[in-house]
Amino acid sequence: MSFFPHFRIYKKNKHPALILGYAKIEKRRDGFIFRKASHSPNITKRGVDIIDPNPNPKDQKPMYIEKKKRVDYKKKFGDKLPWQISQKK
Repeated sequence: MSFFPHFRIYKKNKHPALILGYAKIEKRRDGFIFRKASHSPNITKRGVDIIDPNPNPKDQKPMYIEKKKRVDYKKKFGDKLPWQISQKK
């Protein structure tokens, strides 16, 4: 059973984030490696990945995930969301 990747709400901007794994911050495993998500394809100059259909079943717009990986404390994220990324056939 794999725990990653999954989505959580990033409390700083109240947008979903794709959680990729654990990160060590201050020599403890108390952070997440993540990528920010948005409806806008212009969230970064480094490029984005498009997720269509959107993993949120209540949202029909495509989701854009920035390619840059970030790290922040676990306490800055909400609970795990039940969204799943559909596999292309």
